[in-house]
Amino acid sequence: MAGETFEGEVVREIHLKIDTRYATILITPKPDEINDTNMPRNLHNAAELFLRAGLVENAQRVKETTDALFDIYANNPDGKTNVRIGNGCVCWSCGHCGLPKDSPNGEYTTNNSNVVADKKKSKVPGPCGQCGEVDQVNYLVVTRKDEFTKKGVTNLPWIETPPLSEEEKKKKKEAALEAKRKEIEANVKKALEERAKADAQEDQV
Repeated sequence: MAGETFEGEVVREIHLKIDTRYATILITPKPDEINDTNMPRNLHNAAELFLRAGLVENAQRVKETTDALFDIYANNPDGKTNVRIGNGCVCWSCGHCGLPKDSPNGEYTTNNSNVVADKKKSKVPGPCGQCGEVDQVNYLVVTRKDEFTKKGVTNLPWIETPPLSEEEKKKKKEAALEAKRKEIEANVKKALEERAKADAQEDQV
């Protein structure tokens, strides 16, 4: 029962943190899904579906990847510095939202500040950039209200930071270990100093 309570609290916490902006990222149905009334229409629907199905990790992954997208756009990216841009996808197997595996840049062309899919590219979404799923995947369309007219809607590309290389992962891990080592050494030094101070006070009594 305790496990069930814990899981329920996790689901509730994630549910409360599902940003209403997720609804602005639309899910493009495949031809055989267009008339499916059960098909989620946006990432807000997708996150709720995962939670109802008990797929907490999938819902969490939707949240993490989508929040990362919003964070990048909040910093007004120039589209060139340390980012990858293209057609985003949502994976129903793992919940990952992002560019397909091995996706190159240039999957979009711009026209009057509106970003549209390059028709020369494949219309088949995927594979998932996280787990490699090729069938249970749908394209995403990031939308935003026009900042000038406040009426129209602008389509934006999916944008994300590139994954770390093996060398970068190694350096990051080493840096984290070094920081932890220094933290432990500082704590030990502080404990020894406090012990020495306490011993000195006892000697004076």
